[in-house]
Amino acid sequence: MLLAAAAVLVVLAGVLYGVSGAGDPGAVSPTGQVSTTVRSESDDAMIWAAAIESMLRQVTPGQGWKTVFVLDESKLGKGPAFSGRQQKLMAAIVRKTAPIEFHEDLSPAPPTCRDRRVGVILVSEIADAADHTEVDVSLFHDCNHWTSAKYRIEKHKTWVVTATLDQRTQTW
Repeated sequence: MLLAAAAVLVVLAGVLYGVSGAGDPGAVSPTGQVSTTVRSESDDAMIWAAAIESMLRQVTPGQGWKTVFVLDESKLGKGPAFSGRQQKLMAAIVRKTAPIEFHEDLSPAPPTCRDRRVGVILVSEIADAADHTEVDVSLFHDCNHWTSAKYRIEKHKTWVVTATLDQRTQTW
């Protein structure tokens, strides 16, 4: 079961990588604009945290989340790299919804099948639009469920999700 879960996550990582355009320095945002916005390291962490928290609130096990693994696939050339400072800030923001841990790989594979209160999250690079940002988030949970969403995130007093632009779920 764990091997199957790990294989599914590898496929999901490839899908997220393909959708996000990660690794392409001249990536075009979903609105067709090249990313030129300058944000702080903390801004990026708050944007990712808002997207992760929205996903975890949307998909919550009956007894709540025990832990959620956020995969940092930057060493594989996929997805964003999270600095230690960003990881601490993201964990502090998301803590009220779920405790999160950061991992570079799935060794050992998280026990999503043994404990259905454990999830694995993948996030994309942040795509800038004229008046907002967008982030893709994929969540593998409950052994054989996958939920993916693209969120519109705007700066108000803090960064908040203002819309779900696309959402997909799959069970196998």
